[in-house]
Amino acid sequence: MAFRLKTERLILEDLSEGDLDNIRRIAYNRDVMRYVLVWLENEDQIAGFLQRGIDGAKRIDRTSYVLAARVAKNGEFAGLTFLEIDPEQKSTGEVGIVLLPEYQAYGYGREILRKYLEFGFRTLSLHRVYGKCDELNYTSARLMEQCGLTYEGTIREHVWLRDHWRSTRYYGMLAGEYDAIQP
Repeated sequence: MAFRLKTERLILEDLSEGDLDNIRRIAYNRDVMRYVLVWLENEDQIAGFLQRGIDGAKRIDRTSYVLAARVAKNGEFAGLTFLEIDPEQKSTGEVGIVLLPEYQAYGYGREILRKYLEFGFRTLSLHRVYGKCDELNYTSARLMEQCGLTYEGTIREHVWLRDHWRSTRYYGMLAGEYDAIQP
């Protein structure tokens, strides 16, 4: 049985073989991939990404939740999301969200991030959850701030990302901070 999280309007669930074309839709959209620090530039990389997601879901000691975001009312693929536990520091998890353009600016990102914070802190008992974004990706930075993550710093121009040197902004939340903002 596939792993599944539900938000108000979305279902986040394990990837399946049928998601290959969905991942292609993300990978071959230059606007979507502009700030994404994952290389999905050819069919081998796309297929490998899907297979790693499928294989990771089967592990007994699962540390990677690479999930498809689907609209609950019709099952349409909206994007890719993940929460990955740091293999060196198992009390820390990284979150990420990549939505297709037609699903951006409708609050889906907030729903996903809030669900991952709840899952990470309440279910997985993580101590820290963090996200990162290209410093030019103002929408992603704003989303993390709106969900209560604290800006922790920027690593300047540390990697070449397709057409620019990427500087990465880091945002994080600790378990005690999450507890303090819950009703």
